[in-house]
Amino acid sequence: MNEDRVLTMAKSALRLANIIRYENGHEIIDVSLLRTVPDGELMKYRNVGKTTIEKIRKIRKSLEWV
Repeated sequence: MNEDRVLTMAKSALRLANIIRYENGHEIIDVSLLRTVPDGELMKYRNVGKTTIEKIRKIRKSLEWV
């Protein structure tokens, strides 16, 4: 699957879960919520499958230092 499409679907799922939101024209990522939301809850959203969850896990891992 196209990597850009997977990233777009992952960001869409994170927006639906209110992990990514917009405030004053800025994109805000709630890192604590990203860490605590289980994969099963994200799977409930439209177009979220195994590949999308793997991408979200990569995003989580890349933000571990925060």
